[in-house]
Amino acid sequence: MIGNNFLLWENDSFVIKTPYNPHTSYAEGLHLIVTTKAEHETAWDDPEISAEAFRIAALACGIIKELQLAPWFNLQSNGNWGLLPDAHTFFHIHIYGRNKTDGWGKPIILPELPGTYKNEPMPESDRRILIDAFENLV
Repeated sequence: MIGNNFLLWENDSFVIKTPYNPHTSYAEGLHLIVTTKAEHETAWDDPEISAEAFRIAALACGIIKELQLAPWFNLQSNGNWGLLPDAHTFFHIHIYGRNKTDGWGKPIILPELPGTYKNEPMPESDRRILIDAFENLV
């Protein structure tokens, strides 16, 4: 575990993790984060790093779909919460795997502030499946 996240994959430059308290319930879909190991404040700080992060996110989505853990994905990079008091902006991409539930086809409604959602983490068995599947990601 790193901070409030479970590590799923890393290389010299990037990390894929899943939050201990994800933005959405696991019934609705999974929540992963792709981020850089080096500090990058925004996606536009380094276009090559940004492009590689999105490539890694896309590869991860393909693996997740192949494993049938989610049929559809939303990728999001905004960093707005980094502008809150006592926080800092940092480049990261959210992968939201979407399951066909009542919310299917509707936008994800995120809580207004960090820590205001109460979702269980991804089950350990599925984290293990992703760790193994991501082993040869790039």
